[in-house]
Amino acid sequence: MAEDLIKNVVDIMDSAHTQKIQLSELLHSLDEASDQVHQSADKSRSELQAHFKTLKKVIDQALDDRLTTLIKEVDKIEQTASVPLGQCKDMINQGMDAASRVMKEGGSILSDDPTQKIERMVKLKDNPDTRALNSVPAVPHLSDVPCISVEIDSGFQNRLSELIAKEGKVLERSPIQITDMIECPGGIVVKWVEVDEELEVSEFCLEYCYGNAKTISSPTFHTAYTGPHTSYTVKGLGTNIPYSFRVSCRSSNNNTSLPWSVSSVPCLAQTSMPHYEWLTGCPSYTVSYDNKIATRNDTGDTMVLYSNTASCVPGHPITFKVVAMGESSPFDSIGLSLDNSNSETLERDDAIFVTKSGSVYVDGQEMKIKLPEMKKGSLLTFDLEDLSNGKVRVNVELEEKVVTFDWKVPQPPGMAGLPGGLGGILAESTHKFYFGMRFSHEEWKILVE
Repeated sequence: MAEDLIKNVVDIMDSAHTQKIQLSELLHSLDEASDQVHQSADKSRSELQAHFKTLKKVIDQALDDRLTTLIKEVDKIEQTASVPLGQCKDMINQGMDAASRVMKEGGSILSDDPTQKIERMVKLKDNPDTRALNSVPAVPHLSDVPCISVEIDSGFQNRLSELIAKEGKVLERSPIQITDMIECPGGIVVKWVEVDEELEVSEFCLEYCYGNAKTISSPTFHTAYTGPHTSYTVKGLGTNIPYSFRVSCRSSNNNTSLPWSVSSVPCLAQTSMPHYEWLTGCPSYTVSYDNKIATRNDTGDTMVLYSNTASCVPGHPITFKVVAMGESSPFDSIGLSLDNSNSETLERDDAIFVTKSGSVYVDGQEMKIKLPEMKKGSLLTFDLEDLSNGKVRVNVELEEKVVTFDWKVPQPPGMAGLPGGLGGILAESTHKFYFGMRFSHEEWKILVE
């Protein structure tokens, strides 16, 4: 009886301990949510204050500049109109001075016996001032000279106030949110959705930065993708290095000058899977660019260059890019294999490959359907999917044409003979393939990613 009670108490304590741990985790998540609310609010307030402070400066400067321009226009009209008026005034003053001189001379002649001043009277008659007495300059009518005034838009203040009243918008969250991040060899598959149903989106922008953007004062984001799709694989990432990802969007009116929306909350992810690499040390091939580019050199026998490990697994597409081309031979090819024991050819069991001419071989047999011929810049992609019957569905894409087939490959050790679909289910994470290339002539250069 006592033992049962003791066991019951122990069970209760275990349950309480588990409950405490779960509640502690929930409390931590709640604290993160609360921090996000308060930190984003503080950041938004700071951004609003900085924006409107700058806006005030811009508006003040724009008003000062406009006032200066208008006053200069007034000054120019005033100066232009004053010049001829001043000239006319000078002519009138000169005429009045001439008339005064004539009047003074005439008065002098008429006083004290003018009959004795015949010579002066003759000179007065011929005097230029006397001849100019009947010449009066034309004075412009008031309607012909400027009367400067100012036209003020009485509704401008209201329109400006209305425009300012619409500036800025407070959003509870970004219209785009990241939903999933899946690690893949040397990269992360990022998926996102629209949460604002009223927004018509035509283009997304995925960005990433090193480290946790929430703890970095000024993170430097790099653009990874822009386009209409809601998922993208960011490649070329370091192994076990944290990266922050965020997504923004813009509306669908084909206007690339529109600004991007507010970005989603940065999400942290990292990949533990190294990027695809070619095997080094093969005398027939030179490997470079972090072992992602293999070049057929002019030494060594024609042979298959494999990957450094069996790193190609279902669910993670692998793409080969033809960076450079040399002369071709019938069985120049790129493909996948369950093992790397045969260094002479990929034309054998448990291997698939595509030749330079576009022929597809499965387990040493050529398929009837063909892909386009490889060219410089061509992208050849193998996308594998495990099926419940133990087979592997293979999608091979070259030059936008796709060939799909189900490939029967041996079950991994320990999986064969399991009942029903169990073997297929367990084998989903156990099928692993080498990738390989075989070229007879130099200068072929293949990038894997």
